[in-house]
Amino acid sequence: MVIRFKKGKNQHKHKPDTLTCIRDDGSVTWTYIHRGFVQHDFAHYVVETTLGFQNAFFGLVAKGYGIPDFSLPTSERPFKIPKEAMVAEPIVALLQAELWESFPNPLLQPDSRELPANVTPVQIEIMRQHLRKLLQQWDNLVPGDSMDLQFDTLGEK
Repeated sequence: MVIRFKKGKNQHKHKPDTLTCIRDDGSVTWTYIHRGFVQHDFAHYVVETTLGFQNAFFGLVAKGYGIPDFSLPTSERPFKIPKEAMVAEPIVALLQAELWESFPNPLLQPDSRELPANVTPVQIEIMRQHLRKLLQQWDNLVPGDSMDLQFDTLGEK
């Protein structure tokens, strides 16, 4: 699946950033990204690809769920949020918090209770570096331009 982040031409004049996912079967789902929320979506991408998650946000979108479905009340959602997605969310939040705050020690540690037991220090550092790199690429984008990321599901190359 191709994940396309497009930088809006003017956040204040109703031309915001957008997130578009183009699935391997050609179907598309998209949404506007609220100001400042692109960091959260990049963090999801980094966590899911680094840890091989297939049933968190982008994995579920790749399987056919629409991005707007995630904003629906639980009773109206066409799916139940899988455990893997629940595991991903605090990791995403901690990665984001590390970017925004000055902490004497990083928040994500190999023994963090939010992390699955098999996550290594190397994976944690890969996630940090990859997120910083994506955010730098985003900052360098000219309004109106986009950047594409590839999300592969298991069994696909």
